[in-house]
Amino acid sequence: MPDVRQLLERESHAVDLERGHFERLTRRRDRKRRNRQIGAGALALVVSLLAIAALVHAVPPEHVPGSSPGPSPSPVYATNTPSTAPRGFGLPMSTVHSGQLDPGTYAYLDADGQGFNVRFTVPAGWTWNGRYLSKGGVDPPDGAAIFFFGGPVQVYADPCHWAGAQSAPMTGRAVDRLMAALTAQPMRSATTPADRPANVPGLANRWPGKAVELTVPDTVTFANCDDGQFRSWGPANNARIHQGPGQRDLVWAVDIEGAGVAGTALPPGGLIIDAASFPGTSADVMSEIEAILGSVAVGHWG
Repeated sequence: MPDVRQLLERESHAVDLERGHFERLTRRRDRKRRNRQIGAGALALVVSLLAIAALVHAVPPEHVPGSSPGPSPSPVYATNTPSTAPRGFGLPMSTVHSGQLDPGTYAYLDADGQGFNVRFTVPAGWTWNGRYLSKGGVDPPDGAAIFFFGGPVQVYADPCHWAGAQSAPMTGRAVDRLMAALTAQPMRSATTPADRPANVPGLANRWPGKAVELTVPDTVTFANCDDGQFRSWGPANNARIHQGPGQRDLVWAVDIEGAGVAGTALPPGGLIIDAASFPGTSADVMSEIEAILGSVAVGHWG
């Protein structure tokens, strides 16, 4: 069967055409054929892409452990109760709370009962117990604690038989009298008191103070003491009751100007910090105690 080109050539002899007219017709036919092929290919490509997209949406993504399949969750921030610090305080601070503390700087508010606050910084592992810090407990053989006492105290003439012994006069703000009474207390192996001023926030060595080292005798039997307690001072609601024989105490007394209320029955008070340890307390913990004491600042804020 003759093809289209042969038929056209046969008929062209019968029709009077312009020169080149037949070639133009064949080129137009070939161009239309190519356009149809390109269109068909583009349509096939679009259909393939749509099919792939539908397949992707139909298959759920693999879940990666620790990731969230939904929107990213909002970050969670730990909150605390900040204490308003004066200018120059320099460190973020949280009001101290009972229980184990995160490393950081804390404020013990109204430590002396007259509105004076204490700031201190602790490393990891320390616990706040209402009026004192501790690490590894407070008891022998390796306990460690830092006790805070505010207001006036009376040093007992006899730390073991304190109930029937006459106490030294109320020390009040007189740090020298407190140091003298403690060094005179029997069985304590007291060192010579040394000057140890305390910082106010933003100002070093603002409050005058002194410190003395004391020891509870290794040979004392607490059961033979009054109420089974060995005490450095009282009264009962502000007493320093020791935890065991061999305990060592660094007693630091700070004379806080303006503490106490003039005209009351009790003389104005101050701040007493007692850093207690045992011979078995580790050197690392002893270093932490000194660092905490070095961070202490006393002031009136909040």
